Amino acid sequence: IYKKTVEEELAIPVITGKKTDKEKFVGAVYTTTMEAIMPDGKALQMGTSHFLGQNFSKPFEVKFLDKENIENFAWQTSWGVSWRLIGALIMVHGDDKGLVLPPQVSPIQIVIVPIYYSESDKEHIIKKSKEIEQILSKKKIRVHIDTRDEFTPGYKFHDWEMKGVPLRIEIGPKDLAKGKIVLVRRDNQKKTDLSFENVENGIDSMLNEIQQSLFERAKSFLVEKTKVVSDFEKFKSELENGLFLNSPWCGDQKCEEKIKEITGADIRVIPFNNKKSSEPCILCKKPSKENVIFARGY
Repeated sequence: IYKKTVEEELAIPVITGKKTDKEKFVGAVYTTTMEAIMPDGKALQMGTSHFLGQNFSKPFEVKFLDKENIENFAWQTSWGVSWRLIGALIMVHGDDKGLVLPPQVSPIQIVIVPIYYSESDKEHIIKKSKEIEQILSKKKIRVHIDTRDEFTPGYKFHDWEMKGVPLRIEIGPKDLAKGKIVLVRRDNQKKTDLSFENVENGIDSMLNEIQQSLFERAKSFLVEKTKVVSDFEKFKSELENGLFLNSPWCGDQKCEEKIKEITGADIRVIPFNNKKSSEPCILCKKPSKENVIFARGY
């Protein structure tokens, strides 16, 4: 559920898997996690789920009656995400102009900025803006019309860009005369003309495109910043480049602790789709148990 939410709603790709015994929740049988890479190359734990087994129910005598009406100690889990997801969203998608919000989670998905220079223009353009708003609202698209007269159109453009609204509609006297609007994407600043007749389907399609584009861009960054490394000297140098390092590990906690002591990197996750490595452990050179993801993190 967490992976689906983070990837499909926040457009942030994650690596899912288990924590090592050293990093798991104290008292848990095991802990699963999802890890994301931030623009500076550091890892951020995006959410965890802990299988507690009966390790807590027994000392606290938490019991239930099973189908045979026999008392058993409860099997428990614990899971959660936190405010850090908001920080991740800002860091992963934001740019020098401010926020860049995926359409799925943006409170306002589209802002309409009417451009007019006379009361006559204002009346016609506001009317058309409201017509467009009604069309989009019927499709459950979250729309806002910026009718503030105390600010210039340019100020409004920058204001909404800073707030991260995914798509801006500009409509002025010339656009009205030509029967079109101008769409401006927040993620890449690309401008597109769209006729009034195509507003309903064209905008819906573009919002989906923006959502997918943000995810694919973040996914490409994750792939680019993840490297397979089996030599410890290269391991140390590559860490300085802000990377996720997929490296073999023997499974010994002493090696895990020594690597962190030397490099500041820890094992972030043992990926679910992991395969046993043919390479020896990155540090001690004993036979490896599996490949894991090392990184420095927050």
